[in-house]
Amino acid sequence: MRFTVFGGVTAAVDGRSTEFGPTRLGALLGVLLVDAGRVVGADELVERVLGDAPPPRARAMMQTWLTRLRHTLPGLIQREGNGYAVRVDPLEIDLHLFRHLVRTGRTAQALALAEDELLSTLDTPWARHVRAEFADELLAARLDHVDARLNSGEHTELVPELQALAAERPLDERIAAQLIEALHGSGRTAEALRHFEIVRARLADELGAEPSRPLLTSHRRLQAASAPRQLPAPPKPFTGRALELAELDQAPNGVVVITGTGGVGKTSLAVHWAHRAAERFPDGQLYVNLHGFGPSGAAVSPGDALLRFLSALDVPRTQVPHDLAGQAALLRDALAGKRVLMVLDNATDADQVEPLLPRTPDTHVVITSRTALRPAHAHSLPLGLLPPDDARELLAARIGHDRAHAEPDAVDTVVRRCARLPLALAVAGARAATQPEFPLATLADELADLDAFADDDDVTADLRSVFSHSCKALSPAGLRLFRLLGLMPGPDISLAGAASLAGLPVPETSTLLEELARANLIDEPEPGRFTCHDLLRDYAAELALPGERDEALHRLLDHLALTSVEAGLAFTPTRYRPATPEPTAGVVVTSFGTRDEALVWLMAEHPTLMAAMPHGTPTQTWLMGWSLADVLDRQAHHRDLLTSQQLAVAALEQLDDADGLGRTLINLGRGFGRLKRLDEAMVALERAFEVYEGNPAGQAAVLLNIAMLCPDDKVAEAMEYTRRGLALFEECGDRYGQANALTGLAWGYVKLGEHARSVEYAERVMPMWQAMDHLIGQAETWDSLGSARLGLGDHAGAVEAFTQSAEYFRRGGDLPLEAAAHEQLGDAHAAVGDAELARAAWQRSLELRTVAGLAADGVRAKLQAERE
Repeated sequence: MRFTVFGGVTAAVDGRSTEFGPTRLGALLGVLLVDAGRVVGADELVERVLGDAPPPRARAMMQTWLTRLRHTLPGLIQREGNGYAVRVDPLEIDLHLFRHLVRTGRTAQALALAEDELLSTLDTPWARHVRAEFADELLAARLDHVDARLNSGEHTELVPELQALAAERPLDERIAAQLIEALHGSGRTAEALRHFEIVRARLADELGAEPSRPLLTSHRRLQAASAPRQLPAPPKPFTGRALELAELDQAPNGVVVITGTGGVGKTSLAVHWAHRAAERFPDGQLYVNLHGFGPSGAAVSPGDALLRFLSALDVPRTQVPHDLAGQAALLRDALAGKRVLMVLDNATDADQVEPLLPRTPDTHVVITSRTALRPAHAHSLPLGLLPPDDARELLAARIGHDRAHAEPDAVDTVVRRCARLPLALAVAGARAATQPEFPLATLADELADLDAFADDDDVTADLRSVFSHSCKALSPAGLRLFRLLGLMPGPDISLAGAASLAGLPVPETSTLLEELARANLIDEPEPGRFTCHDLLRDYAAELALPGERDEALHRLLDHLALTSVEAGLAFTPTRYRPATPEPTAGVVVTSFGTRDEALVWLMAEHPTLMAAMPHGTPTQTWLMGWSLADVLDRQAHHRDLLTSQQLAVAALEQLDDADGLGRTLINLGRGFGRLKRLDEAMVALERAFEVYEGNPAGQAAVLLNIAMLCPDDKVAEAMEYTRRGLALFEECGDRYGQANALTGLAWGYVKLGEHARSVEYAERVMPMWQAMDHLIGQAETWDSLGSARLGLGDHAGAVEAFTQSAEYFRRGGDLPLEAAAHEQLGDAHAAVGDAELARAAWQRSLELRTVAGLAADGVRAKLQAERE
């Protein structure tokens, strides 16, 4: 026998199946099957089948149906006392089989039975109550099955299902924990962490509760998994330094400064120890190469290093202040209570590292430098030459232990003539490893006249002789590329940049770079980017021939300037394309398919572009500055924004390009404005206005930028600048400029309380933005319309406008403004009197602000007031 109560009630007995459909007989059988094995009283049967207000003679009707049912299914229903019961094996009934399968861990089979609604043809209070109770059972089984699937690694497949469940049950912490695990397992850890913050905010605002212990445990595990792991790969091979490693192990949390001459192995020691000690710092390891002794302009500023650390610690960019002291304080806050290791490699002086020292109890800092830095309360660890045995072992690891054991005297000679410096041994060892058929004694003989490497403690030994020996093994083309790499202005170079530097095709350049890497003359710290030790770079630059130096550097700067223009246009498609020269022969100009590709390139090349700008021709320099302006502003690199535009202005002053100078002066004003240097910003913009004499569109753009500098108590003044700008844009027929000005006026009238005028201007500009398919322009205009309609008492119109504004900001990717639009949407719903929709909109604003790291006290206050 088989019985179903999911969907319609059916019975299969002796190979004959009966479907009862929405009949009273089916309802009666279903009621008894749900409680199979239990006696159900006659009055209870009436209530279950006919509801709590049964018709007259209900008992008689029920008796008739029972008789017919017992005739249809003989022997199934038994009368016991004043009631009736179904006496069958419960596993023959799909509901009870479902429960058995769940208890025994076979949730997939159980869920397959329950695809239809329980007792779907019966609609009485009892049936609805049973269905509601079973919904909890079904959900629990479904979540048990999710656990099983997560354990089997189905993270990516489960994300959409769990996101839908989380939307239906936003306060269910088990679902939240599962979604967090699925997101993390899919490689979307940042989203997982944001979801935890959203759930925590909901629990606090709606229940006044903290997350449960399991959810907190999941969050802590997630934090550990997402902790920054910035250390470069450990050096291989690494030998010796036992005393120094022990000293690093025993140093208390604080600051340790490893000092020593170039090439002595400071970075290798610091990175090797950091990997070995990583478990002591479960909240992350931060690393930055400060390039303190690299080429001029390549050193990393404290501000840039702070921004890298704050980004690695997932501090939202919107929270980062503009000033160095504020950024340093924010880093201390971000590291408070966390056990983190920070490695500051290749520092030049105390001024470069002091702002980076958090001085928090659980943060440990290791600094490497050629100079004897003296941060307060720091532990100094001078690093001398490798002990002879360690030096021999390092060379043997490079060339092979069998080969080293076969020629111990030659090993001693090479070690002595490399002055026991790890860098020299690495280069010499790479040279020997590329010629395994040569006796090691040959290498030793070749080094015989390198008398700069006497066996003494002179740590200023001339490494150039060892480098020279290694370069002799290079092909002519490889040696030429090595010489030219010494000219690169930044800390590293891309494959396309190296090809441009050499004036060679990309495939040929790639082959030559592989040759240099085998010789241990360059490194590839990340795919497609190449660098080398600063001592090797200095030596390579010395080798560069006068005739090739200028041409090669010009090609590289051409590559950076012209490729950066392509990246700048891909990053901000609405910008005008500046006039660019034809690339020099041999220059590779890269193009970009998406905004994200352009952003990755611009941020990877940002240090190189900043270092290259002072060395470019006026045209190259200003084009690099133009390309950097938008990305540095949006990525909050405001000091570099200012510096790059100052360099670009100086370059343009040597060119006959009034439009370029005017645009760059606007960007310079923006840079000063971001740093709150408003007087200097105004000077730059006023000069731009003068430069644009006779160019109404240029002067109009200046006026709109001046308007944006006006504080809130000078709205009328800002409006006047905007009106003047609009008149000029209309004079020259610049539709995009007109739309910008009209949008500014619409918002200005809102701030002045002239709501009808705001609506007038917003309705005038909306078709213009729509014709341009400009998402943010439409979003800002809907926002002004919403505020104006709210001010006019048109609450329904405000609801519509803010709904549109929030959607367009979402599509345009502006999280802070989307959050603000949802808050205003909640205000509009509250004004209409719809408390439920107001609460939902405010809650959404709170969630978005939480994700973006924005202040949310105002929204929380509105939610609290609504509850009270």
